[in-house]
Amino acid sequence: MKVKKWPIYFADTLTLGSEQSSVGVATLWTPRTLLEKKLNKDTYRVMGQLYSNTGINPLLRNVLANPTIRTIVLCGQDRIGSADALAKLIENGVDDEGKVIGKPEAYVEKEISSESIELFRKNVELIDKRGVMRADEIQPILDSCTQDITPWAEPQLFPEPEISTEWFPSEESTYMYRGKLVADVWPKVLHGILRFGEVKRSNHNNATQQELLNVVTVITDEDPDNIVYAPYFQFTKEHYDTYKQQVLTADPVPSVTYTYGMRLRNHNGVNQIHTMIEKLKKAPWSRQAVAVTWNVQVDNEAANPPCLDLIQAEVKYNKLYLTVYFRSNDMFRAWPENALALRATQKEIATAVGVAIGSLTIVSSSAHIYEENYVKAKEIVEKQYPKLPCEQDPRGNYVVKVVPGKEIQVTHLSPEGRKIDMISGKTAMGIFNHIASNEGVSVFVHAMDLGAELQKAEIALKLGIEYIQDRPLPLKKAHHE
Repeated sequence: MKVKKWPIYFADTLTLGSEQSSVGVATLWTPRTLLEKKLNKDTYRVMGQLYSNTGINPLLRNVLANPTIRTIVLCGQDRIGSADALAKLIENGVDDEGKVIGKPEAYVEKEISSESIELFRKNVELIDKRGVMRADEIQPILDSCTQDITPWAEPQLFPEPEISTEWFPSEESTYMYRGKLVADVWPKVLHGILRFGEVKRSNHNNATQQELLNVVTVITDEDPDNIVYAPYFQFTKEHYDTYKQQVLTADPVPSVTYTYGMRLRNHNGVNQIHTMIEKLKKAPWSRQAVAVTWNVQVDNEAANPPCLDLIQAEVKYNKLYLTVYFRSNDMFRAWPENALALRATQKEIATAVGVAIGSLTIVSSSAHIYEENYVKAKEIVEKQYPKLPCEQDPRGNYVVKVVPGKEIQVTHLSPEGRKIDMISGKTAMGIFNHIASNEGVSVFVHAMDLGAELQKAEIALKLGIEYIQDRPLPLKKAHHE
């Protein structure tokens, strides 16, 4: 078999040298364009970058499709350890799962046979010069390489990799979901756990769960006296009214050892909610308005210690903000009622202190959904999760305009619409770097939209065409003879 068109993968991002050379150059994160004009093309066949661990797969596929490459010179800046992926592959090979031995986060696609991998390892030599970025240091290395374009195997092509996964990479800790109402935030939380959560065992009847660590939920506008009951809530108004009393009062519940209300309002005889109110009435700037539910003498060895452990109230901008910490939070069966009852507690404190109610922030250290609730949670996500969440960015908005023949001008507006900054430049990247370095965006959909608008503005500036924000560019279709 002869491959007619080569390279097969990423041909537009590779620099081709001489067909009489058997040397490849991998420049890692150093742009190949910085070297291609300074290196003698007669001394290499192909040159490209190796950004990531997965980059070994197109490299393998290209070499095996044209098995005349006998030497790979590895050079340039290595930012994320992708050099190790190639070095360990050639040195050690892969295990039964296709993971590179010595670099398990790198893998070879299962469509590339183990026999082909071994052919590559046997016939391709690596000259590891990572960190070398100067052309005058790399050229002597290329000059010293033996050139032999005799194929060491028959050309091989492999099926494209199947794209499927049951797990998506994420931050691994700390996820934020914000909304006006509990009903708005809940589907977002369920979606996040089902997409990014780790499947693991739990103490709850030894059941399987999906879990995220440190989920931060923020409720901004819920009125606890006029709750919006979503039809997809798994509880009724009557059930919530009963549960709420377990947080808003210290009344005991038959057959229950304690309630959150008992711990918050009668913790060894102390009404902590009352204490929080009095502290803030005397000193609204206080950071000591804290209540805890954990009883060290009892809970350190208890089979079922409190899930809710701490609440803290602070006054900011003449509003009372409440922060709550859960060590463990069943986000399907418990979180909505937890949040609503805590919102009611927040309003109770705010009213007593004499200030408005601010946002409620809940930190759920272990935010989980139990296996028995997966199906129902998925149904709620499918029907209620916003496919393109529309969310006001608390850090403001941006008005983009183009001054023809001159520059892009971006006005930063506060959420209330007040002008607070002006940024100008000729490129989208320059302006976005300014905004990003000043943390001017906090909502990722807003960031994506702003990036698209800035790129449109740059195109309009360069082509001399009209730009109107949130409108398509008036590009004329090209006519071909």
